[in-house]
Amino acid sequence: MTVISVSLTIDLLERLDNFVDSAGYSSRSEALRLAIRDSLNQYSLQRMEKGMVMSTVTIISESHQATTHVGLMNLRNNFDELIFGNMHLHIEGGYCIEIFLVKGESDDVMDFISKSKAISGVMEVNYTLTPMSSKS
Repeated sequence: MTVISVSLTIDLLERLDNFVDSAGYSSRSEALRLAIRDSLNQYSLQRMEKGMVMSTVTIISESHQATTHVGLMNLRNNFDELIFGNMHLHIEGGYCIEIFLVKGESDDVMDFISKSKAISGVMEVNYTLTPMSSKS
């Protein structure tokens, strides 16, 4: 196997170690391989969905990171034609939650989701995909 280097925050590393211990994995590498495999499989399955879809996209980030706010603003501007609703809230512990309602061709919506995950400072992105009938 090829060895790679991964940078993690202290909090994420602690969560990974707790997951490895509680789930009974033999190592961090084993748990990360499974997580990567699952993420890639999920991504592939969602890319297979064709046509119009509606999605809720929930993004959690730290509130004090200016680069994150700029990245989210650019995301909104670049995908304005897909977004039909957006809410920004400050939640406890210095975090922000951004909720997007998007509708469009599945490839475009998945591109929006993929780009949101790549924004510096984004901690978590969760989403739903709902196929829309051709009448929508």
